[in-house]
Amino acid sequence: MTMTDPQALLRIGLVSERAKRAEERLKAERKGLEGAVRRTLPFLVRRKIGVTMHEVRCVLLEEVIASVTRPYHVTPVFAGDRIVGALVLDGFAVAAGLDGVLGASKDQFTVLDPAGLSSAQAALASRVARGLVAAFDEALSRCDVRFHAGPDTIGSSASHRPPHGEGGSSSPEPGGLLVACTLRMGEDELSGHVTLLLPAAWFDSVVPGPAQTTEPEPRTTAAMAFVELDVIAELGRVKVPLTRLATLKVGDVIRLPLPVDARAHVRVGDRALFQGKPTTRGAQLAIALE
Repeated sequence: MTMTDPQALLRIGLVSERAKRAEERLKAERKGLEGAVRRTLPFLVRRKIGVTMHEVRCVLLEEVIASVTRPYHVTPVFAGDRIVGALVLDGFAVAAGLDGVLGASKDQFTVLDPAGLSSAQAALASRVARGLVAAFDEALSRCDVRFHAGPDTIGSSASHRPPHGEGGSSSPEPGGLLVACTLRMGEDELSGHVTLLLPAAWFDSVVPGPAQTTEPEPRTTAAMAFVELDVIAELGRVKVPLTRLATLKVGDVIRLPLPVDARAHVRVGDRALFQGKPTTRGAQLAIALE
């Protein structure tokens, strides 16, 4: 098939239009995606590190990996049991994530070996990546797309060679156009980059909601100021078999499968707003937002 073939030209045109629509649709979710990074990495707020959408473009996974700072970390993204995309953390993003997980002070910065991550560093990077994928899934739920992090068959590397698992290719299925959304943490030369790659076709048929171009009426704003919402601070959930539930009585203890320093999720309805550390204020329980 040559470039003069009408069918080939039509296919190129369709791909180009799909790419453009996917890029514009993902750009419209900027605030939600930026907020997802801040909620997953609350230490960025403490360090006053900004999070901004850097770029959205249709690209190959190999091109993203070839351009990132080493050592990078790649986590496959699945829909059901099928790999559909990936999350790429560049070297600076991995270092920032490790600082947050390890509780480094504001003047401490992890320096990574460009040759690659250690096993412990890769495990922590995977933990950060999984949290980001879950937050991005929630942020894009209104687009009717759902996904989750899969096993780290792609892993970490300092190589510019496209990643492959031991059992074959771990890249997204060939032939599918991917849209890559890159979010930047920081503004200087040490800024980290997080890139989420998803199928462009997912956003091809999504119709964005009407954009709000005018400010709400003052009367509406004034009335809404007095609306009360139930803010829920949820430390965790546990599944209890019905037979066990039927035997519970006063004095029994229900154990949560969580560490004592686990963070509470503060939400309104199903929408997560913050994470926080349980504490006390006088004789009352409290949540210190992070």
